[in-house]
Amino acid sequence: MALMATLLSVMTAQVVMRYGFNSSLLWSEELCRYLLIWSAFLAMIFAYERGEIAALSILANSLPRVPALLLAILGGALSVALCAALAWYGYLYAKLAGSQPIPAFSFILEDLFGADAPEAPHVFWVYFALPLGMTLLGFRIVVDIVACVRALIDGRSLQDLDAHEGGLGL
Repeated sequence: MALMATLLSVMTAQVVMRYGFNSSLLWSEELCRYLLIWSAFLAMIFAYERGEIAALSILANSLPRVPALLLAILGGALSVALCAALAWYGYLYAKLAGSQPIPAFSFILEDLFGADAPEAPHVFWVYFALPLGMTLLGFRIVVDIVACVRALIDGRSLQDLDAHEGGLGL
Protein backbone atom coordinates (compact mmCIF):
# COMPACT_ATOMS: atom_id res chain seq x y z
CA MET A 1 0.00 0.00 0.00
CA ALA A 2 2.84 2.39 0.84
CA LEU A 3 4.50 1.63 -2.50
CA MET A 4 1.32 2.47 -4.40
CA ALA A 5 0.80 5.65 -2.35
CA THR A 6 4.36 6.73 -3.15
CA LEU A 7 3.79 5.91 -6.82
CA LEU A 8 0.62 8.01 -6.86
CA SER A 9 2.37 10.90 -5.10
CA VAL A 10 5.31 10.91 -7.51
CA MET A 11 3.05 10.74 -10.57
CA THR A 12 0.88 13.55 -9.20
CA ALA A 13 3.99 15.67 -8.62
CA GLN A 14 5.12 14.93 -12.18
CA VAL A 15 1.76 16.00 -13.64
CA VAL A 16 1.72 19.19 -11.55
CA MET A 17 5.31 20.01 -12.54
CA ARG A 18 4.73 19.32 -16.23
CA TYR A 19 1.38 21.04 -16.74
CA GLY A 20 1.51 23.58 -13.92
CA PHE A 21 5.12 24.78 -14.14
CA ASN A 22 6.07 23.65 -17.68
CA SER A 23 8.94 21.63 -16.24
CA SER A 24 9.37 17.98 -15.41
CA LEU A 25 11.07 15.72 -12.93
CA LEU A 26 13.77 13.73 -14.72
CA TRP A 27 13.56 10.80 -12.35
CA SER A 28 9.80 10.37 -11.82
CA GLU A 29 9.06 7.96 -14.67
CA GLU A 30 11.90 5.65 -13.73
CA LEU A 31 11.04 5.69 -10.03
CA CYS A 32 7.39 4.93 -10.80
CA ARG A 33 8.41 2.02 -13.00
CA TYR A 34 10.51 0.56 -10.19
CA LEU A 35 7.78 1.10 -7.60
CA LEU A 36 5.28 -0.65 -9.86
CA ILE A 37 7.61 -3.63 -10.31
CA TRP A 38 8.08 -3.98 -6.55
CA SER A 39 4.34 -3.54 -5.91
CA ALA A 40 3.45 -6.26 -8.40
CA PHE A 41 5.85 -8.85 -7.03
CA LEU A 42 4.97 -8.17 -3.40
CA ALA A 43 1.22 -8.05 -4.09
CA MET A 44 1.30 -11.58 -5.54
CA ILE A 45 1.39 -13.00 -2.02
CA PHE A 46 -1.77 -11.15 -1.03
CA ALA A 47 -3.51 -12.10 -4.28
CA TYR A 48 -2.60 -15.74 -3.63
CA GLU A 49 -3.97 -15.63 -0.08
CA ARG A 50 -7.25 -14.18 -1.33
CA GLY A 51 -7.52 -16.81 -4.07
CA GLU A 52 -7.20 -14.25 -6.85
CA ILE A 53 -4.50 -16.10 -8.78
CA ALA A 54 -5.86 -18.28 -11.56
CA ALA A 55 -6.37 -21.86 -10.44
CA LEU A 56 -8.19 -24.88 -11.81
CA SER A 57 -10.35 -25.66 -8.80
CA ILE A 58 -13.20 -27.31 -10.73
CA LEU A 59 -11.39 -30.65 -10.81
CA ALA A 60 -10.35 -30.53 -7.15
CA ASN A 61 -13.87 -29.61 -6.04
CA SER A 62 -15.41 -32.52 -7.95
CA LEU A 63 -13.05 -35.17 -6.55
CA PRO A 64 -13.50 -37.12 -3.31
CA ARG A 65 -11.62 -35.97 -0.19
CA VAL A 66 -8.32 -37.87 -0.52
CA PRO A 67 -7.75 -37.35 -4.28
CA ALA A 68 -8.67 -33.66 -3.94
CA LEU A 69 -6.12 -33.16 -1.17
CA LEU A 70 -3.48 -35.13 -3.07
CA LEU A 71 -4.12 -33.01 -6.16
CA ALA A 72 -3.81 -29.83 -4.07
CA ILE A 73 -0.53 -31.09 -2.59
CA LEU A 74 0.80 -31.98 -6.06
CA GLY A 75 -0.26 -28.62 -7.49
CA GLY A 76 1.33 -26.85 -4.54
CA ALA A 77 4.57 -28.79 -4.94
CA LEU A 78 4.73 -27.89 -8.63
CA SER A 79 4.02 -24.25 -7.77
CA VAL A 80 6.80 -24.24 -5.17
CA ALA A 81 9.17 -25.73 -7.76
CA LEU A 82 8.23 -22.98 -10.23
CA CYS A 83 8.68 -20.29 -7.55
CA ALA A 84 12.07 -21.74 -6.63
CA ALA A 85 13.21 -21.77 -10.27
CA LEU A 86 12.03 -18.20 -10.83
CA ALA A 87 13.65 -17.04 -7.60
CA TRP A 88 16.96 -18.72 -8.46
CA TYR A 89 17.16 -17.52 -12.05
CA GLY A 90 15.79 -14.11 -11.08
CA TYR A 91 18.60 -13.76 -8.56
CA LEU A 92 21.19 -14.87 -11.12
CA TYR A 93 19.85 -12.31 -13.58
CA ALA A 94 19.80 -9.57 -10.94
CA LYS A 95 23.39 -10.39 -10.07
CA LEU A 96 24.43 -10.50 -13.73
CA ALA A 97 22.67 -7.37 -14.98
CA GLY A 98 22.34 -5.40 -11.77
CA SER A 99 25.80 -3.88 -11.47
CA GLN A 100 24.84 -0.61 -13.16
CA PRO A 101 23.80 2.35 -11.03
CA ILE A 102 20.18 3.44 -11.29
CA PRO A 103 20.26 6.38 -13.75
CA ALA A 104 17.55 8.45 -12.05
CA PHE A 105 19.29 8.27 -8.69
CA SER A 106 22.55 9.30 -10.34
CA PHE A 107 20.86 12.46 -11.65
CA ILE A 108 19.36 13.27 -8.26
CA LEU A 109 22.60 12.70 -6.35
CA GLU A 110 24.65 14.73 -8.84
CA ASP A 111 22.17 17.61 -8.57
CA LEU A 112 22.26 17.49 -4.78
CA PHE A 113 25.96 16.87 -4.13
CA GLY A 114 27.73 17.96 -7.30
CA ALA A 115 30.99 16.30 -8.32
CA ASP A 116 31.50 14.43 -5.03
CA ALA A 117 28.06 12.75 -5.05
CA PRO A 118 27.84 9.31 -3.45
CA GLU A 119 27.37 6.32 -5.72
CA ALA A 120 23.76 5.63 -6.66
CA PRO A 121 22.15 2.32 -5.70
CA HIS A 122 22.50 -0.41 -8.30
CA VAL A 123 19.79 -1.79 -10.57
CA PHE A 124 20.25 -5.09 -8.70
CA TRP A 125 17.75 -3.83 -6.13
CA VAL A 126 15.12 -3.32 -8.81
CA TYR A 127 15.65 -6.77 -10.29
CA PHE A 128 15.70 -8.31 -6.81
CA ALA A 129 11.91 -7.85 -6.60
CA LEU A 130 11.40 -11.04 -8.64
CA PRO A 131 13.46 -13.43 -6.51
CA LEU A 132 12.13 -11.94 -3.27
CA GLY A 133 8.50 -12.06 -4.41
CA MET A 134 8.85 -15.63 -5.67
CA THR A 135 10.58 -16.76 -2.47
CA LEU A 136 7.86 -15.28 -0.27
CA LEU A 137 5.14 -16.75 -2.48
CA GLY A 138 6.85 -20.15 -2.37
CA PHE A 139 6.93 -20.07 1.43
CA ARG A 140 3.24 -19.15 1.51
CA ILE A 141 2.40 -22.08 -0.76
CA VAL A 142 4.42 -24.41 1.51
CA VAL A 143 2.17 -23.31 4.39
CA ASP A 144 -0.86 -24.44 2.35
CA ILE A 145 0.80 -27.74 1.47
CA VAL A 146 1.41 -28.41 5.17
CA ALA A 147 -2.25 -27.57 5.88
CA CYS A 148 -3.32 -30.05 3.18
CA VAL A 149 -1.08 -32.80 4.60
CA ARG A 150 -2.48 -32.17 8.08
CA ALA A 151 -6.03 -32.29 6.68
CA LEU A 152 -5.22 -35.58 4.98
CA ILE A 153 -4.01 -37.02 8.30
CA ASP A 154 -6.88 -35.54 10.36
CA GLY A 155 -9.63 -36.67 7.98
CA ARG A 156 -10.68 -33.18 6.89
CA SER A 157 -11.51 -32.20 3.33
CA LEU A 158 -10.27 -29.43 1.06
CA GLN A 159 -13.55 -27.56 1.61
CA ASP A 160 -13.02 -27.76 5.40
CA LEU A 161 -9.64 -26.08 4.95
CA ASP A 162 -11.18 -23.34 2.84
CA ALA A 163 -13.76 -22.65 5.55
CA HIS A 164 -11.60 -22.95 8.68
CA GLU A 165 -8.07 -21.95 7.69
CA GLY A 166 -9.07 -18.63 6.13
CA GLY A 167 -8.93 -20.06 2.64
CA LEU A 168 -6.27 -21.76 0.62
CA GLY A 169 -4.65 -20.24 -2.39
CA LEU A 170 -4.18 -23.69 -3.94
